[in-house]
Amino acid sequence: MCASHAYVSLDTPVSPHQLPIFDAIRDLAGMANQFAEEGGTSNEQKPNSVTILVDAEVDGARYMLVRMPRLDHSGHPGPVTQSAAADETPGERRHKFGDLRRVLIAESDSATRLRLLHLLREWGFNSEVATDGIEALMFLEQHRAPDLLIMNQSLPAIDGIELCRRITRESGGQSPYIFITGCQNGRRDVAESLESGASEYLSLPFEEQELKARLLVALRALTRQDSLISSREQLRDQASRDSLTGVSNRRAILEFLEEELVRAGRNVQSTGVLMLDLDHFKRVNDALGHPAGDLVLQQVVRRLSSMLRAHDRLGRYGGEEFMIVVPAVDQAGLCELTERIRAAVDAEPFHAEANEIQVTLSIGAAISKSGDRSSTKLIATADEALYKAKNLGRNRVVCGI
Repeated sequence: MCASHAYVSLDTPVSPHQLPIFDAIRDLAGMANQFAEEGGTSNEQKPNSVTILVDAEVDGARYMLVRMPRLDHSGHPGPVTQSAAADETPGERRHKFGDLRRVLIAESDSATRLRLLHLLREWGFNSEVATDGIEALMFLEQHRAPDLLIMNQSLPAIDGIELCRRITRESGGQSPYIFITGCQNGRRDVAESLESGASEYLSLPFEEQELKARLLVALRALTRQDSLISSREQLRDQASRDSLTGVSNRRAILEFLEEELVRAGRNVQSTGVLMLDLDHFKRVNDALGHPAGDLVLQQVVRRLSSMLRAHDRLGRYGGEEFMIVVPAVDQAGLCELTERIRAAVDAEPFHAEANEIQVTLSIGAAISKSGDRSSTKLIATADEALYKAKNLGRNRVVCGI
């Protein structure tokens, strides 16, 4: 069993739910206050050291009531003058080290839990606590995953090793940076912890400088991970967007349609599809050149986008042909939207350099029937309606059934 002390800092607010031993040491706090009033610390007490105010046993356990030193911007103990204290806020101190990365502390030992909570908050981490494996698991299921997880390998209910395995298995490769803590009884403990998915093993009782060094390593790893995720998201976004207009490309709009049809089937809703084609747009390219035609396409897209709801999706289907997916709509609403889009494009000319260019749209609309998940059939119906609109003279709307 690990040797453990309970540390209570006078600089950190303590509530009963955070510290189950609060009632047991309440009298010790009174003793400490009396001690401070009668003479405070010894003349030999160093200004930056931990001040032990009370060292006593309660119910067979040893508790120490301490005053923790103020930390400087780097997280090290250091003297703080009156002017420096007035110029800085706790938020500014915290932001210098952990930058408020989110941490979940899963620790059943109240002394270790409180010490971790105090240090992490002083070092600029946003910390939450759990006292057993089930409580930690519930937190992870109900909240956004933290950046770091510090948990004891001997947690009650679900031990830290099993909890780590579950988190790693269910995270899809993006689990928090996990520390497992425990009384190291041999290399087997360390190996089992790392094999379960943990990134670090921290022996208890831990040294503050070792914890800080390991946290710095964790922050570097998290920064690299964030950069990789950001780069991957940018690549994914680039792969799904039309490079000229910025809207979804053909593959992405078709994938969105498939997803919406599945969602509509679950919610017993209909999904609308609009196929749009710019009338005689080849004449614009032939007369003014493709750069002018590209400018017109970009302006058309901006005008179309302004007509749509947040959950509608516009995509470039090919050339001057576009598709709009309209979720959760009935046939009357879809036909009304289609006409408003046509009228908006026809209402004002577009501009390319010094030229005013009148553009019109032909639109075919189709709506899925209840339980129909065939995107191919829906697109074919909208396409048929589009060609009918063109054959009827262009600049018009045809709503298919």
